[in-house]
Amino acid sequence: MTPRERRLASDLRQMEELAGRDEFDFRCDGWPPERYEVMFSVAGLARSDSGGLVVRRLHRCGLYLHLDYPRRPPVISWLTPVFHPNLLPPQRNGGVCIGQWSAAEGLGDLCLRLRDLVSYRALNAFDPLDLEAGLWACEHEVRPGADPADLALLPVAHEDRVAVTVGRREI
Repeated sequence: MTPRERRLASDLRQMEELAGRDEFDFRCDGWPPERYEVMFSVAGLARSDSGGLVVRRLHRCGLYLHLDYPRRPPVISWLTPVFHPNLLPPQRNGGVCIGQWSAAEGLGDLCLRLRDLVSYRALNAFDPLDLEAGLWACEHEVRPGADPADLALLPVAHEDRVAVTVGRREI
């Protein structure tokens, strides 16, 4: 077994341990797996059809462990509607900003970080990937650990607003 195959097999074991928890599930392809679809059963936020916020309790993302993994982070694509400063919904290419990455971080650890992001246990509103969600989080002083059910009650401004600076970006 090559070092890469050993690492991928180790990641699979971590994912199987996570799948024993109520809030995680996954599917994978290949042996050892290089592609995962991860499901999180936690409260997070998404846009409603009317443009407000709703609590969403099922989230999915795709993970691709390319040939440069683990030296570089996996390619992550968010697959379900989401409203978060560091996540983009699928109609906006499903981008994910995980911040720092270390080759020592296992896939299970990364999935815990993704769970924390989507459930608002973690966020960085001052350097957002989703500028609108970042501005909203700054306006409402959203802090890590905020309850998504409470956050869903907060208003979301419309696009006809005045430009404001968030982090280093003007929106």
